[in-house]
Amino acid sequence: MILEMLKAQRITSFVFPPDITDVRPFVWSGYIAEVKYTFIVKLPYSLDQASTEIRAKIKKATAAGYRSALTQDMGEVYQCLEGTETRQGFSHHLTRQDLELAQSLLGDQAFRAYVCYAPDGEPVSTSVIVSLDGRRAFGWIAASKTEHLNYGVVQQSQSLALQDLSNLGFAEFDFAGANIPTIAYSKTNWGGQVTPYYLIRSPGMKEILRAGLHWLRFIRNSHQPL
Repeated sequence: MILEMLKAQRITSFVFPPDITDVRPFVWSGYIAEVKYTFIVKLPYSLDQASTEIRAKIKKATAAGYRSALTQDMGEVYQCLEGTETRQGFSHHLTRQDLELAQSLLGDQAFRAYVCYAPDGEPVSTSVIVSLDGRRAFGWIAASKTEHLNYGVVQQSQSLALQDLSNLGFAEFDFAGANIPTIAYSKTNWGGQVTPYYLIRSPGMKEILRAGLHWLRFIRNSHQPL
């Protein structure tokens, strides 16, 4: 695999699942390895594992008339993606057609999309789960419309996803990343185990810029009071 990648000589990056822990052959070949972190929960899942904050938000969403369900309509999912993109100023680089293609290629068992609906039926939050082996699933996309975030819509749809995966016999769910403090905080409240995984990158000019940014961040943080 490494020999074929070296022949291509392309700038790329990819991540390994957490159970692959020995990436030395890539490092020996000149690739850059970086440790990342995620949260993994064992299934079947019980909501008792979640924090009181999570449970309170789910109750708030239910009391306000929100409901969550599995959907086959990628138009509903795409609406929620647009909401997050507008709020955070970035693009998922996914079209509705991309979502439909992934859905058709992977099938209903490996590609599962959950949507939370407002009382009037508007799709307001989504969680898309992907599995490649029928045992482990991971969160691929999560997105919501800004005006509904404070009602617990994210937590309600995520809770449904964990229950559904449990009913299907999956063994674990990977939240797929907990490397930004705010995101890490929201995911730790589900009661999962923090777990390292590796990101592999081919070297390039961006590494020089990245090293400079890391140095500046270190210098700035070193002057902050502990």
